[in-house]
Amino acid sequence: MRKSSVSLTEGPIFKGLLFFSVPLLLSNLFQQLYNSVDSAVVGSYAGDAALAAVGSTAALINLIIGFFLGISTGANILYAMHYGAGDRQGLKKLISSAMMLSIICGIVLSVAGALGAETMLRWMGTPEDVLPLSTSYLQIFMAGTVVNLVYNVGAGMIRAEGDSVRPLVYLVIGGVTNLILDLVLVAWLGMGASGAAIATVAAQLVSAVLVVIRLTKLPEDYRLRPFKMRMNGLTVWDITRISVPCGLQGSMFAISNLLVQSKINSFGSIAMAGVAAYSKIDGFIYMPLMALSLAVSTYVGQNIGAGKLERVQKGIKTCLLMSLVTAVVLGSAVMLLGESVVGIFTKTPEAQAYAMTQMRFLAPFVWIFIFSDILGGAVRGAGSTTAVTIISALSICVFRILWLTLLLPVYNDIRVLFLCYPISWTISSVATVVYYFKGSVIKRTLRKVNG
Repeated sequence: MRKSSVSLTEGPIFKGLLFFSVPLLLSNLFQQLYNSVDSAVVGSYAGDAALAAVGSTAALINLIIGFFLGISTGANILYAMHYGAGDRQGLKKLISSAMMLSIICGIVLSVAGALGAETMLRWMGTPEDVLPLSTSYLQIFMAGTVVNLVYNVGAGMIRAEGDSVRPLVYLVIGGVTNLILDLVLVAWLGMGASGAAIATVAAQLVSAVLVVIRLTKLPEDYRLRPFKMRMNGLTVWDITRISVPCGLQGSMFAISNLLVQSKINSFGSIAMAGVAAYSKIDGFIYMPLMALSLAVSTYVGQNIGAGKLERVQKGIKTCLLMSLVTAVVLGSAVMLLGESVVGIFTKTPEAQAYAMTQMRFLAPFVWIFIFSDILGGAVRGAGSTTAVTIISALSICVFRILWLTLLLPVYNDIRVLFLCYPISWTISSVATVVYYFKGSVIKRTLRKVNG
């Protein structure tokens, strides 16, 4: 095993998860940091209208990309299983098929996003005063979907080998590129939201190129050969079987956030700017939890592939504890420092007030969601994705739609909107815990192992 890789199928469980998770935590925190740089630079040099334009596109971008990122999740889970089993022929077919799928889906998504940007933003109720800026930002961002998918799919497969360091290095290089271009295009040349979008796409391109180079340097018998890529029918089906539910789950979160964003838009551009500012802060809490969810999926996948199922249950418990500590510490830090940090993104007192209100409703309760995140990630790592998708559909998407549709017209208060988050988190976590202990594939597998 290469020095940059961490063994998840042997040795102390906590140590393996820790060394694998820390680069993932840093990767997600750095990802959030350089996304926040966009907002900070735009808010400081281009004003609240440009900041609102960037923020108003976030939910829509996540909706469009969420489904196709399921390709990444499915490929990563399968890669971890093949890697744990030492199946190099399976790895060869998987790398080639997954990269081809990401390119094809990326091209389709780029064209659709560019052509339908304004229509989708109007459907969301984006105010006319920010619509041109929002449309321009979204069109440019969507043009870079191909490189976005190539990076995520490729980096995920590298991590599935237990190597979470290299993707972090590639992300840091891309982040530095993003910062430099933000300062040049937004602060110096005055290109506003469009300049921030160009900087983001360019940074993603740099990271994607580095990932592809790394995949071409894997062991000879399964490395990526860009000019000899082929899609294997059975492998594509396996990816699709796991990926589609994962993609639907990601889309459901995005759909609910899209509805939330359309309701936020109804409160005006100042509210939009405040929520956009807090969303960047909130990401510093949630991104590390996403990293631990990815870590447990890789851990479960590798150990099932290696036939070491006895390690699975202990590893899941360890990841739950790590997530709980992370959520409590970061949530507390945001509560203590939130007011100072909000001022980085917007100087408008009214926008700051909206951001602080959202913080008080979300930050103290984010720990509730870890049970859904970690146990759901573990189930996905075992190759079972349908049940957690149904849970997410009902508890996150359907519940939030009903909540906002029924209550917001009666109580036209943005605090009613913010309240739907912790309540939906609670429903999702309770349902996931019940499923995990009563019917999950992991539980059934462990029973077979124990006789």
